[in-house]
Amino acid sequence: MSSPPSPGTPRLAPHLDPWITELAGAERGPRRGRGGRAKKTDEAVAALLASPIPTPRRLAVIGLKGGTGKTTLAVAMGMTYARVRGENVLLFDADTRHGSLPLRTGVLPVASAHDIAVTGDPGRVEILAGSLGRSPDGVWVLPSGRSAAQSAEMDERVYTGAMNAVYRHFPITITDCGAGVATPLMQRVLSGCHCLVLATTANADGVLTTESAVDWLQRTGYGELVKRSIVVLTNVTPKGPGLSLEDARRRFASSCSSVFAIPADRHLALGSTLDLDKLAPPTRAAVTRLAAAALGAALAA
Repeated sequence: MSSPPSPGTPRLAPHLDPWITELAGAERGPRRGRGGRAKKTDEAVAALLASPIPTPRRLAVIGLKGGTGKTTLAVAMGMTYARVRGENVLLFDADTRHGSLPLRTGVLPVASAHDIAVTGDPGRVEILAGSLGRSPDGVWVLPSGRSAAQSAEMDERVYTGAMNAVYRHFPITITDCGAGVATPLMQRVLSGCHCLVLATTANADGVLTTESAVDWLQRTGYGELVKRSIVVLTNVTPKGPGLSLEDARRRFASSCSSVFAIPADRHLALGSTLDLDKLAPPTRAAVTRLAAAALGAALAA
């Protein structure tokens, strides 16, 4: 498991994730000292979210199949960083299928990754801001294309050109990726990111597919990145049908940094603009812990 960014800044191991514990359904006796333990957890999460970022960090969120909630995770994490840190955060859309990032952030596209790749780094974020949309939470958004046809033309050269133009202006950049990991575009994304978040549905098919992807990453030279990877089970319902969360945790505990679960939420099910304030408290807490863990893993790179 990766080291924390600095001594005294703890990170949650998979078996210590309190939301996983709550959903695992294990029988427990009376809870003693829960308030103290929860307070320590909250303090650790707050410390991670407030960690100094010496150089810009790039995070990538992928789903091996459609419908895993990867864009929702990317947006929720980006909004969390922007609110907590008060710094510039960029959501970079690298989905060739004209992803829903503008819809989920409520931001109208201005320029696309293609446009930014052509114009290059303007030298100042104030100039760059004129080409990017910004959400009410303060998250900047760069779409893969202004149309479906332009998004379909996104490739590793466009991604590299656009990323080189924006990277240094944002302490945190989150790339919302398309499905799969083996394309030249995705290999370019993977080679430059500090933390990988793998979104999966909480069933046997989703978890097994993600496990296969993790194995492929380990066998193709991304072993260190896997150690800083986080598996996220999305749309999880307590005692609902699907693979045991405890079993899912065991599958990834020896390879990935941590395993998290995001509970099913009525607001997320709408599929429209995401508003952190409309999330149920357990969902908001789970997103906050995920954001902290991802930043901690990225800083350990």
